[in-house]
Amino acid sequence: MAENTIFVRNLALLKSEFLKSSSWSFSAVVFRALGGLTINKLFAFFLGAPGITLLSHFQNLTALFTLLPNEGVNRSIMKYWSDPQMSEHDKLRHFKTSFWITSTIFGVTLGVLYFWHHDYFFDRFITAYTPREFLIIFIPSVFLMLMSGYLNSVILALREVKAYAVINILSLLLLVGIVYVGVNYGTIDQALLSFAIGYAAMFFLALIYLIRRRKSIKLGMGKPDKASVKRIGKFIAMAISAIVFGKLLDFGVRDYAIELYDLERTGLWQAVAKMSTSYLLVFSGTVGVIYYPKIASLIHERGALRQYVLKVMGFMTFVSIMALGIYYLNKEFILNLFFADGFDKAAYLVRYQVIGDFFALLAYLLAYVLSARVQTMKYIAAQFVSALIYLGLLSVLIDQYNLEAFTLAYMFRYIGFFLILLVFNRKLLRR
Repeated sequence: MAENTIFVRNLALLKSEFLKSSSWSFSAVVFRALGGLTINKLFAFFLGAPGITLLSHFQNLTALFTLLPNEGVNRSIMKYWSDPQMSEHDKLRHFKTSFWITSTIFGVTLGVLYFWHHDYFFDRFITAYTPREFLIIFIPSVFLMLMSGYLNSVILALREVKAYAVINILSLLLLVGIVYVGVNYGTIDQALLSFAIGYAAMFFLALIYLIRRRKSIKLGMGKPDKASVKRIGKFIAMAISAIVFGKLLDFGVRDYAIELYDLERTGLWQAVAKMSTSYLLVFSGTVGVIYYPKIASLIHERGALRQYVLKVMGFMTFVSIMALGIYYLNKEFILNLFFADGFDKAAYLVRYQVIGDFFALLAYLLAYVLSARVQTMKYIAAQFVSALIYLGLLSVLIDQYNLEAFTLAYMFRYIGFFLILLVFNRKLLRR
């Protein structure tokens, strides 16, 4: 009874402290989730299951450009700009260096993906345009997506959550409008590119806000420095593991599924996977926006850090069980609602996927801790082992379970990922 009372009290405390501070963040992410689901609906309605497959594949391609800057460079900005022990001068040097590293990453990624192996990464998306016409739109759009994340990381590090929320809400309204025009009136190339163009628009809103706040938020451009490069390098190493064992692996597995089952059947699996992406987006946008800067600021106070992490994990366990349970019990209705009639055929794939999602949500809370503590090798090892679990099980299960093998392997991957991260964080979580 006493333990239950303490648990309820902790939940109430977390609700008053955490949810109050993240109410604007939650509003923004609700819009992001609804915007993402609306985009899914538009592609499903106008282009069917093949459209969902191509959208997922294209989003995965853009993620190969954005993930390293977002999870490496921008995460380092949030970490060090949230650190009360870092001087304003060092923060500004870090910001300046981050621009050059982000730009370099973009150039190298483009060179590797397009000029080295464009037939594998790009040719599925180029049908009506010539490659040159496609790149004229794709390159500046994706670069502005990177710059948007770069500027927003400063806004988040300074806990300007309301500003971040307003920027996101306005951007998503614009994004949905642009995608609607692209899907309804354009070719498949234009429909996919409208997604990148819409996200690029967020850069201009973030830039306008920071220009208006230039007297209180001191930013600038300048040469990179070695100390900042070294700090950012540790985060880039962690982000590379997330790309190789995450988005790049997903791209390859999805391409394999398309060749094995065609666009139509793969689209059913991708509908279920995109539902996971939508509520993982809600998680990362509400919890991550508040949680990561907070744990970064507590990194020198082990007791306070442990207490905060456990409270958030307890709260997210409760919320996740409720939300995923509702989704599972109404899976046929929800799939048809957010995609199109006939997508309820994918409902049988949900059961293992939601279990995997539950463990993924909790695992990412612990992964954020490794990132904030800059425990690079542990972070990479956890990603590597989870990827091995996924590929190993997929190779064993694919012949017997067909499409369901992807969700089964996904479930065991994130159970394994969670358990590995528990072991790596055991000293922090112990009393």
